[in-house]
Amino acid sequence: MPAYGQSENRRKVDPVLADLILAGQSAQAYVLDGMRTVAGTAIGVNGAGTTAIDQNVPATGLAGFTSPDVAPSFTALMARAARWRDAGQGQRGVIIGDNGFGGQLIDAWDINNPTNPVGRNQLYWMREAKRLADSMQIGLSCPYVWLFQGTSAKDDPGADYRARFDTAHGQTLAQAESLFGARPRLIVVVNGGDVNTIGDLYATPATQYRIGLDYDGIIATWQRAYPIEDRNIHINGQAQLLIGETAEWAMAETEAGHAWNITYQVMKSGAQVVVGFDLRPGETLLNRAGLYDSFGGAATCPHYGFEADGGIVGVQPDLQGDSVTITLANPAAGWLRFAHQVQDCAAMADAAGMTMSAHRTTLFGSHSRASRYLPGETLWRSLPGFRGTFQGDIFRPEDGT
Repeated sequence: MPAYGQSENRRKVDPVLADLILAGQSAQAYVLDGMRTVAGTAIGVNGAGTTAIDQNVPATGLAGFTSPDVAPSFTALMARAARWRDAGQGQRGVIIGDNGFGGQLIDAWDINNPTNPVGRNQLYWMREAKRLADSMQIGLSCPYVWLFQGTSAKDDPGADYRARFDTAHGQTLAQAESLFGARPRLIVVVNGGDVNTIGDLYATPATQYRIGLDYDGIIATWQRAYPIEDRNIHINGQAQLLIGETAEWAMAETEAGHAWNITYQVMKSGAQVVVGFDLRPGETLLNRAGLYDSFGGAATCPHYGFEADGGIVGVQPDLQGDSVTITLANPAAGWLRFAHQVQDCAAMADAAGMTMSAHRTTLFGSHSRASRYLPGETLWRSLPGFRGTFQGDIFRPEDGT
C-alpha cells in the first residue's frame, strides 16, 4: 500500500503494541529484502526513510515483517492480514513498504522534486515488489493508497495543497495502473488534530475531505478524534493502532458493499439551520457526552462543536436520526463551522499528560466496533468537520478549491 504520510503516521517503537499486532499473523506479513541506499547501506525492515534508494540494486527476496514499531498504515495492513487469517485465507498476505517517516510535505512524493527522493523511492519500491512477486509466481495487487498528512500541512492554503497532491497522486496512480492494471483506491485519515489552532490556517481538513470524495476514496476517520501525546499534534502508538484498525474496518465494509463515507448538507432558513449527515442504514447520531471530561470538559465544546457568526441560541441533535437543528442568534450570520474551533487546548491535559484536539465535537455516527487488539477500546465513526460561509440562506462550504 503506497502512502503519503507525515508525523502522525511516523513509526513509533512500541514492542508491546507491535506484539499484539504481529501475534498470529506475522507469517502473512513481509518486506522487501536486499535493496540498498545510494550510500550502500542495507535497507532493513524500517525502509530507507528519506534517503535515496539505489535503483541499480534490486530486491532479492521477501523477509518476514518483525519490526517492534507501530504506525497506522502498518496496522491497517496487519489487521487486513488478520481478517484473512480469521476467514481461513492463510495463503494471503501483505508486503509492507516504508510508509512511516514524518515531516514530509506532499511535494516529497512528486518524483520531479529535485531534493527529496521519497516519491522516487516509493515508485521504485512498487516496481520491485511487482517484479519480485512475478518472479516468485505470487499474485500481487495494489488496491489502496494511504493519505495521512497532518502537522506540516496545516498551514498550506487549500488550493495549493490540492494542486500538489493531484500531481503526486497522479504519478502513483499511473504507476499502479501500469504495474497492476488498476488504480488503487484512496484511504484518507483527515488531519486537524492540533491542540492550539490559534493563528493556524487549517484549510487542509476540508481539502482532504474533498480529495477523498473526488477520487471516490474512503474517508476512514478524522485525526481530531484521538488523544495527543505531546500537547501539540502528535498521537501515541495506541492512537496510531486504533486509526489503522479503523481504516481496515472501513476497507472491509466498503469491499462488502456497505456504505462508509459520512457526508453532510447544510440547509438554512432565516435563523434556523439544519445540518444533515449521510449515515449508514440503521445508524443514528450518537453523543459521546463525556469525551472531553479529562481534557477541559464540556465548556470546551459548546453546542456540540458548532460555531456561527454572531453566536448560537441553541443546538438540538436528533439522536434517533441523522440531523442537527441549530438556532442562530443572528439570522444574517456570515459563517458556520463544525468541529473547527479556534482555541488553545494545550494546557488541558489528563492525568497521563494526554490532550485532545482543539477541533472538537462529541457527535459521532452510532455504529462502532470493539478493537481487535486493545481490550476495552472502541472504534468510532467520526462525522466530517467543516466550515463555510452563507450567502443569504445558501451555504458555501470551504473545500480547498
